[in-house]
Amino acid sequence: MVKEIRLVGCVVVLSLALAFFTPMGLRRPSLLDIGVVVLAGAILMGLAHRPMIQLVVASALAVLHQAGGGSIIVTMPTLIVALYACGVRTDRRAAWTATALSTVVVAGSAAVFQHGPILGPTRLGAITWIGLAAALGDSVRNRRAYVSALEERADRAERTREEEAARRVAEERVRIARELHDVVAHELTLINAQAGIGAHVGRGDSVQMAELLVAIRESSRGALDELRLIVGLLGQAGEVSAPREPAPGLEMLDELAKSFARAGLRVDVVREGDQQKLSSAADVNGYRIVQEALTNVSKHARTDHATVKLAYSHDTLRITIENQEAPTALQNRGQGSGRGLIGIRERATAAGGSTAIGPKSGGGFVVDVRLPVGRGRATEGTSGRKVSVG
Repeated sequence: MVKEIRLVGCVVVLSLALAFFTPMGLRRPSLLDIGVVVLAGAILMGLAHRPMIQLVVASALAVLHQAGGGSIIVTMPTLIVALYACGVRTDRRAAWTATALSTVVVAGSAAVFQHGPILGPTRLGAITWIGLAAALGDSVRNRRAYVSALEERADRAERTREEEAARRVAEERVRIARELHDVVAHELTLINAQAGIGAHVGRGDSVQMAELLVAIRESSRGALDELRLIVGLLGQAGEVSAPREPAPGLEMLDELAKSFARAGLRVDVVREGDQQKLSSAADVNGYRIVQEALTNVSKHARTDHATVKLAYSHDTLRITIENQEAPTALQNRGQGSGRGLIGIRERATAAGGSTAIGPKSGGGFVVDVRLPVGRGRATEGTSGRKVSVG
């Protein structure tokens, strides 16, 4: 509001100063000149937020002033401000159309009501100032639109970065939760099964009891090592470094089978086809899928035998984990909705594969996973190999 008052004050003062001048020299302003100047200031103040109406009224005032014998230069400051406001606050087409009409009306009234050549210096100067005011308003409007677009783009980029960061944090939380679930569920299931066996046979067989205690100690140590590895990855810079053991992969299935054998579950590992090179994601996720599936068998199925089959083709690794009896906790769920089965599906999807989970037609339960393999060189000597642990 203060800026508008200052602007109107400058226009009024300038218009009054111009009223003293004529092409022939100095003169005393008439009452018409003073009245037009005051009315022009009122127009600029009252119609400040309606630029198109402001320009129309200012043009009409210029015509009336010339019809009464006034000079065109007295109303030029008002017209210039109105044209500038119109160029800034309206679109380009409307602004330039209004400018052209205003130029025709003002210049035509000057030719009709005033003496002198049609293309005299005063009239040409007025037309020039009208064009400059419109061009300046259009330039300022374009500049503001450009700056606004840059600010909007920067805000959008900032929001996108924040959303991407939040998404990555959520994905990382899910990944860590899945790793912790797999490690804890697997190792605690084995420890629970071994402790159960020890409760039945430990009193009469001290040697077997000692072996079971050793197995429990090794299982718990393995769980602690894996937990330390996972938690160590979350450490800040400067903290004690995490263990440097490689992440578990499908080459460690035989050791995994032995750990279940100590808990009373015999696991046959069968490999078919020439072993293909897997991506690190497929290798780790494949191992975790087998680990989780065997954990479900050990926890829920009334069976002491399971089979893990790895079938390699030129572009796919098919992992099948099956047993002869469906886990009791999953018999009534079809595809299941437990955390473990969800984790299996998520891991297969993360590695670019697919899953099929459910009861077998002839009885039992099967987890069938297909993972893509890389294009590395096949490893010889793996075709048709079967390892039975138990």
